[in-house]
Amino acid sequence: MTDAQLHIVTGSDDNYVPGVMVLIASAHWHNPGARFTVLDLGISAENRARIDRLAARLDCRIDRIEISDSIFAAIPVRRAHLTRSTYLRLLIPELMPEAERVVYMDCDMVVTGDLTPLATMDLGAAPVAAVACPGPDKRELAATGTQRGEYVNAGLLVMNLPVLRRDGFAARCLELLSDPAHPLLSEDQSALNIAYRGQMLYLPGRFNVYANEATYPSAEDLPDQISVLHYVVSMKPWLWSVPFGEVWQFHANRIADLMPPRKRSFRHYRTRAEMYRRNAFGLALGKKKHWRRIALRRAIRQGFVADYLRAQAARAN
Repeated sequence: MTDAQLHIVTGSDDNYVPGVMVLIASAHWHNPGARFTVLDLGISAENRARIDRLAARLDCRIDRIEISDSIFAAIPVRRAHLTRSTYLRLLIPELMPEAERVVYMDCDMVVTGDLTPLATMDLGAAPVAAVACPGPDKRELAATGTQRGEYVNAGLLVMNLPVLRRDGFAARCLELLSDPAHPLLSEDQSALNIAYRGQMLYLPGRFNVYANEATYPSAEDLPDQISVLHYVVSMKPWLWSVPFGEVWQFHANRIADLMPPRKRSFRHYRTRAEMYRRNAFGLALGKKKHWRRIALRRAIRQGFVADYLRAQAARAN
């Protein structure tokens, strides 16, 4: 027996509120019966009010659960583009003791299609269902004892909450994260892969498509179906122009009067400048991978983005 309604849970500190807003707006656009919960790790009062106004605008349910920012203080974050809000998904089974199933989604995602299958699929005894990473880091495969095609990305998880509660999901993952003898570059994602190796269900790739041209060797490798785009690593569309970014911007424009102002830190500018420098040198030296990325960006625009924008604009009118 599962919750019939699609229930999407995401988490954020104050830095990722633009992502939260657009994730909810896009998910509701394509799945108008969905409800939402935001795990709040220090969202400001001003931005909490924005989320409340979004719920009223969309006429949907958005719950918010406040989490103390001290709860993960002892756990390191090794990747520069992440904050401790990445660990919020570990708390979901205990924070929602009455729920049987939720779909956890990172707040740097945008929904482009129907997510009903995630609410209705048979999980059986599997703790989670997720999409295998298209190009996992070899160091993480070694650290987790998994193979390519087995290591999942934790950005979207269909969570079987009774099973996770029974297994002490958070405690298991936090124990792995606290072990200095086995540092995990991808933190709780890799802890999840260790804890449930061989027990997870695998979702079709369309439910977690990386919005990063570096993932795809050529235009022929681009996905032909996309239900969820994931702006991984530093490719955040509320900061910069990125591949597939126009899809995110379409939904941001629909709620533009509610959105927080764009904030860029010195680190953001430094990262972007370094990216431009590398690309410029690569193109000047005729390196194939840099020219390939330009071709891929063009294929992304022509092969998915343009059609999506036309279809949604027609629907909006």
